[in-house]
Amino acid sequence: MKLRFHLCKLAPRSYRVIVVVSVVATAVGAYLTSKLTLESDLAALLPNSFPSVQALERMRDEVGGGVSKLRVVLKSQNFPALQRLAEDLKPKLDASEYVLYSQYRNEVAFYQKNALLFLNPAQLDSLYDAVQGAIDDEKQAINPFMIDDLFGPPPGAAESDDEAKSDLAAWDEKYRDSEPKPFYTNQDSTVLVIEVFAAEESVNIAASRVMLTAVQDIVQSIDPSSYAPDVEVYYGSNIKNRIDEYEVLKRDIFGTAVYGVVGVFILLVLYFRSLVPPILIAITLLASLAWTFGVTYLVVGQLNTITGFLFVVLFGLGIDYGIHAFARYRESRQAGLDRAEGLHNMTCETGAALATTTFTTAAAFFSLLLMDFKGFSELGAITGIGLLFALAATIFLLPALIIIAENFGLLRIAQVAGKTLTFEPRPYRPARRLLIGGAVVTAFAVFGLSQISFEYDFTELRIITPERQTVGELTRGVFSLSDSPALVLATSPEEAAAVQAEVERIMQVDTLTPTVEKVSSVYSLVPQDQRPRLERIRAIRDLIEEEDARDLLSGENLVRLDRLEGYLSVDAPITFEDVPPNEIRRFRNRAGEVGSFVFIYPSVPLRDGRNSIRFSEDIGTITLPSGKELRAASPNLIIADLLRMAIREGKLAVALSFLVVFFIILLDVRSLKSTLLVMSPLVLGLTWMGGVMFLLGMKLNLFNMVVLPSVVGIGVDTGVHLHHRYRAEGPGSLYLVLKRTGPAVAVATITTIVGYTGLLLATHPGLTSIGKLAIVGLSATLASALVILPALMQVTEKVNVVPDET
Repeated sequence: MKLRFHLCKLAPRSYRVIVVVSVVATAVGAYLTSKLTLESDLAALLPNSFPSVQALERMRDEVGGGVSKLRVVLKSQNFPALQRLAEDLKPKLDASEYVLYSQYRNEVAFYQKNALLFLNPAQLDSLYDAVQGAIDDEKQAINPFMIDDLFGPPPGAAESDDEAKSDLAAWDEKYRDSEPKPFYTNQDSTVLVIEVFAAEESVNIAASRVMLTAVQDIVQSIDPSSYAPDVEVYYGSNIKNRIDEYEVLKRDIFGTAVYGVVGVFILLVLYFRSLVPPILIAITLLASLAWTFGVTYLVVGQLNTITGFLFVVLFGLGIDYGIHAFARYRESRQAGLDRAEGLHNMTCETGAALATTTFTTAAAFFSLLLMDFKGFSELGAITGIGLLFALAATIFLLPALIIIAENFGLLRIAQVAGKTLTFEPRPYRPARRLLIGGAVVTAFAVFGLSQISFEYDFTELRIITPERQTVGELTRGVFSLSDSPALVLATSPEEAAAVQAEVERIMQVDTLTPTVEKVSSVYSLVPQDQRPRLERIRAIRDLIEEEDARDLLSGENLVRLDRLEGYLSVDAPITFEDVPPNEIRRFRNRAGEVGSFVFIYPSVPLRDGRNSIRFSEDIGTITLPSGKELRAASPNLIIADLLRMAIREGKLAVALSFLVVFFIILLDVRSLKSTLLVMSPLVLGLTWMGGVMFLLGMKLNLFNMVVLPSVVGIGVDTGVHLHHRYRAEGPGSLYLVLKRTGPAVAVATITTIVGYTGLLLATHPGLTSIGKLAIVGLSATLASALVILPALMQVTEKVNVVPDET
């Protein structure tokens, strides 16, 4: 692919203009880059048109901060002191403009008084039967004529320990655990939790930080240690976790960028054995990066969890161009050519290969724009733009900088005695041995590739700070329901009731793989059809009275009866006026009005992506009897969509980028055989990558899947450069190609690897997994290009070469 219109001759003629224009463009790009923001919310990886994203946005608009909360976790051996501390904190927290409301206790009295009204008639019938059974058993036990059954229990009688329990004992055990505890506390009452709901939705990082700081200041203002010397205070839940994730991600991006830039620069100094060439190349690349991220601000507007690390990757990737270009310029000058001839070889000859690799790689990345998953599409857009700017900077700005550096005496490249650009043709003798060894390695790698699995467990991908881990351990068992319910926004009380009825139907039908623990709305705070329930409750009271159960029962059954009679005292229906305000408050919308929305609590841990997908399949879309469909909203449903999309589009992205690369190379070399040769390191590299993943126990996940199309786009470069040089030099030149171009392509790929190596230092496990897989993939493609491609070129040569006399 030759550069047309004498573009390669532009720099020597207009280098001053190029430098001035580049400085202005870099200043503008740097300013725009400084305005870029980082979006750490995973919802930002899905298109806004997705139903789950739209449902989440509607939920945030309608409910506001009511779904965003901060947990203040108080720990002490002195529980009364924790109670006093919580009592003093609550009014201060509620008075804050950043707090919607706070809670630290359950409305136990209300539920103890009215618990039986929340059971359905069938459950109350089972309670009646359990009491009757306990009375009958006691009567039989005191019957003087009772004898043991000589022939064992009757057919169908219970035999297991669980089944051998009395009906009353089983009923008591089943329902007693559902009674709420007075406070949000753990089993040994050493922890008390205050839930603080935000006045603003947690998606706003700035507002979340202000709220967290305000709550921390309030807590410290009353000196928790004055209540008990051993009081410890921790902060958790989704607001704190999101702030921590954002801060860690931002710190990781900055840290990896510094590591990558410094590491690549040191590598270039060692390769060129001089400071000036790396400085010129680095200036060129930094200018192109300013252009890239300036355009990113104008086109995309922000960076996400996946694209946030692209600065260091583009630095490692884009610097390849400078390495190839300057290496060719140095080689020409050392062989005795003047500056004009050296610049011609650099921009017109090597530039042609750079253009091929750039357009090939950029096209592969731009093909990802067809993907819905923004981890692919935005990565493709930014990387493609970055590669084009890196090529432009290398072809125009770098030659201009070389001319200025030589004019001022900063750069001197002396001719090396005896060094020429000619060579003695000879065959590449290790070819067959390398191909046999490569075949063995490939056979194993194919097996390993077939064993690669996907990582669904998000505990392996989440940022777990020490405080988050401590909060998780301290609050284990404090709350009986999941902290991550889905929410369905209904438009009327009737619609909310229909949603609740449909979810309850799903719970009854799905007994093999259930995912729903509980469904509730504000309307479920007041049971429907209370009259039939009250009639059954009175029947149980009458049974106890008529049978003199208190005098009849003894032991544990008498204890159970005492506990039951506390519930049986209810004798009138409850109304909304009877429901405690704290219970209704969680159902209020942003305007403070009681909303017609429904909470759906999962029964499975949603940190496992497979459970998130099943939960989404069960309740993601609720179809009402009228035929109307309502979408549930939850960050976990977003994750389910992300997983499904990433798995589906990951395969498509690799195939699409592979096809784009294939056809561009075919257009460039105009030979199917040559195209297959250039592509062979990529195919083998991807296969070997699978083998290494199998050996290291690595898995694909939501984050590192973006590496696969990246390896396709980046990994083909080495084959293109080697083939271009081989085609230019002719048959018998493989030793020269490996000696002259081999080090350049090796260093170029290694700089990209160094860029990705910075991600290994990241705290975020997702970013770390990207770095690991990229290093494996790029190393595999480099090895196959330097080892297998020359061997394939040798065995496919059809032109006789001068035999090797050595």
